[in-house]
Amino acid sequence: MENNNFVNSKESIETKKKPLIVLKDVLKEYDIGDWIIRAVDHVNLSIFETEFVAIVGPSGAGKTSLLNLIAGLDSVNEGEIYNSGIRITDMSEESLATFRIFNIGFVFQNYNLISTLTAEENVIFPMMLAGMTLDERRDRGLRLLGEMGLEERREHLPFQLSAGEQQRVAIARALGNDPPIIIADEPTANLDMETAEFIAKLFKKLKENKKTLIIATHDKVLIKQADRIITYKDSQIIKQDIIHDILQ
Repeated sequence: MENNNFVNSKESIETKKKPLIVLKDVLKEYDIGDWIIRAVDHVNLSIFETEFVAIVGPSGAGKTSLLNLIAGLDSVNEGEIYNSGIRITDMSEESLATFRIFNIGFVFQNYNLISTLTAEENVIFPMMLAGMTLDERRDRGLRLLGEMGLEERREHLPFQLSAGEQQRVAIARALGNDPPIIIADEPTANLDMETAEFIAKLFKKLKENKKTLIIATHDKVLIKQADRIITYKDSQIIKQDIIHDILQ
């Protein structure tokens, strides 16, 4: 199989500027019964500040595992991951959790809302961990829910919300601490067209606001907004296409 360091015919963007996120020869395997599943196979990757990276590829290729490693939600078997110059593969779980609170907003494909908390409480929970006051949390939480068109649903529990509403709550939660990096796993999957278009427009706005975006997606609208498209297959990066060279 082709080496996963492939970049298209333009000069490699990895030589032009110090990257924000770096993966060096990263390997991730899972033991499932008598089987060992290799989800990330010695991947090398650099992602730059304010870049919008879309990761595409078939289901089961390992995209979610790759995102979890980048976010520090899972640990590597081999290799190194750096974020903002910090080697996160050396950090304790407690330190990683604190790092994520201030630096990374993660949008899960299955929303991952806390079932016993209202929409508002789900959104402001990470803000509490960041040390915001109650008034700050409420003001920011209501503003974010308003931007998602959900202010009137703020007291509803997750089971009382549609799939699209739950995903918008999840996105508001990811934005709660205004992190510089947003990572999203299939944020428009299984949603109605109107909600998917709303979320695509939201990510376009986040790009304009200079967030670094890393999104695994099959959504053609989101893919068209990306600065770089990474094709991921059989646990490896097989191609990278630069759409907009942000380093020029």
